[in-house]
Amino acid sequence: MALSDEELQDIIERLSPEDRKQLLSQLGRRVEVDNIANPTNATGEKTKPKVEPKTDGSKVYCCPICGSASYKKKGYTRQGMQRYLCKDCGKSFSENYGDSLRYSHLTKEQWLILFRGIVNNHSLTRIGQDADISPSTAWACRTKINQAIATMYGYTDLFQGTTEADEYYCRAAFKGKRDPEFFIYTLERMPRHHYTYAEKIEWLQRHGLYDYVMGKYDNTDATRDKNGRTDFDRFLDPKMKRGISNDQICILTLVDDTNRLYLEPVSVGRLEKAMAKEKLKPRFIPDKSNVLVTDDHNAYNRALYGTKAKHEVVPADKHKKGKYNLAKVNSVHSALARYMNPKVGKVYTTKYLDLNLMLFWWLFKYRDFNTEEKAQALYSIMNDQI
Repeated sequence: MALSDEELQDIIERLSPEDRKQLLSQLGRRVEVDNIANPTNATGEKTKPKVEPKTDGSKVYCCPICGSASYKKKGYTRQGMQRYLCKDCGKSFSENYGDSLRYSHLTKEQWLILFRGIVNNHSLTRIGQDADISPSTAWACRTKINQAIATMYGYTDLFQGTTEADEYYCRAAFKGKRDPEFFIYTLERMPRHHYTYAEKIEWLQRHGLYDYVMGKYDNTDATRDKNGRTDFDRFLDPKMKRGISNDQICILTLVDDTNRLYLEPVSVGRLEKAMAKEKLKPRFIPDKSNVLVTDDHNAYNRALYGTKAKHEVVPADKHKKGKYNLAKVNSVHSALARYMNPKVGKVYTTKYLDLNLMLFWWLFKYRDFNTEEKAQALYSIMNDQI
């Protein structure tokens, strides 16, 4: 028995915004299936599909190039995978067309070994040895996995209830950057080479930057400090800046009572008010029952203005304020510190920091699963089985 418009409207009104979003997603999938099984012409009359969807476990139900449901089998690939030929556009395709593993030369077992190593946060060298691949191949595969997770999920979590927010700072890293002018002109510092004083000067001369640096940084006795170092000496041997500076990347973190998580590198150096408002406000469902718990950093002041959320500030010299604290977000930062531990070589380049944080986000979501379950879940993502 069909429901009336009023009854449907009443049901939808009783759903939460998150339930409505899930309902819309399910309806989209249902409509897609209905269109495949029962396509209609312009007059609304049902027509029989040219080819019925496969029932042998195949992922193919139409041509991925033109969308036609009229296709036939056409041999196998070198790896023994079924190929198809579209009768309408004449293009051929295999079952893994568009999958992340399509052009991979690794076997399924090698991929599973790689997934297990990534889940256990092993080094690229160890992963390469276990999977019998080079470290550079292991890095490329890990980046491909991170990109697949980011494409599939992205920053989609919306927060409700009590949510804790804080910043996490990591060092800006430019491993693999080979452009000398980027360091001298843009960053205005030397690369962090393990070079001697003479080798650093030779490096500047080799790239034609010595005269520029000498003209900008004085090397006379007038600029010597108490340690006998001139401006030029200090440029050649830069020290890490203390505290929060432009040598560090700010990772904004949100986590709520239901363990929804948001991590994103948002700025260089200290978090500013405009950036906090830009990133935080879209993450919250407008509801006066929402509470944002932060420390006393003034960047969060009125960041959620217009969302009806309440803002609770935990003073810096206190562990809590009433029933509110920052224990949950601090535990996330502790896990992130272990994930990005520079003492064991886990220094992720700033260029790919957002992708590596997406992997951490995914591992946090699946933290209650064992290694094999996580590896199989990653294989499903890469093999487009979700």
